[in-house]
Amino acid sequence: MKQLLILFIGFLAISFNLNAQSCNPFFNYTEGTMVELTHYNAKGKEETTQKMIIKSVSSTGSGQAMIADITISDKKDKEVYANEVELACENGVFKMDMSSFIPPTAQATGMEDVKIVFEGDYMSFPSSLSVGSSLDDVNFVMKMESENPALAAVMGKGTSTSITNRKVVSKESLTTPAGTFDCYKITYDSRIETQIMGLKKVFETSTVEWISEGAGIVKTESYDKKGKLDYYTELTAFHNQ
Repeated sequence: MKQLLILFIGFLAISFNLNAQSCNPFFNYTEGTMVELTHYNAKGKEETTQKMIIKSVSSTGSGQAMIADITISDKKDKEVYANEVELACENGVFKMDMSSFIPPTAQATGMEDVKIVFEGDYMSFPSSLSVGSSLDDVNFVMKMESENPALAAVMGKGTSTSITNRKVVSKESLTTPAGTFDCYKITYDSRIETQIMGLKKVFETSTVEWISEGAGIVKTESYDKKGKLDYYTELTAFHNQ
């Protein structure tokens, strides 16, 4: 379950970096855009690399619809996840249905007959940000379901996540291997609750992320409830057609 959650966090991080040219300036991407994010542990050791390539961008009545290929590789450059996903921007707001980033089966866990189900809110970014503004909260549940009664009992009620207190706290310049970017700094709190085999576990974290016009999410840092760095993700390559 922990490894699956780490992969899911990866899906969220990379998915924030997709939007369309005329819909939202923070995600000003076009067909052929490539975004690479690298996930590191607290000691700075590389764990996974997430790469996204935009295949198409098309206009809709209220914005754009997009199709992208996303892959995640481990530190040995072995592919652990690949999928084609659909995303959309409506009336200047990027709304991501995070179920698009969950595999239809839990093949990564070695349980081929397990289905992963997502229920909950969209993650959204408005077309304009300002220091002191607040962003919408997000609540969602990820469940692993099986027709096998024994497996179903073991997997329990799934994993629920609440993302709250999303605030724009400052503007600052940030440098990563992909370049130097002028960013808005956003902070938020997360609460992840799992119930497996009747055992309840709660993980509380605080997150800092930097978002730049055109490049999307440039860096994310996650801290445990004691304020200790848990992991970070940063933009390591970026190519916009």
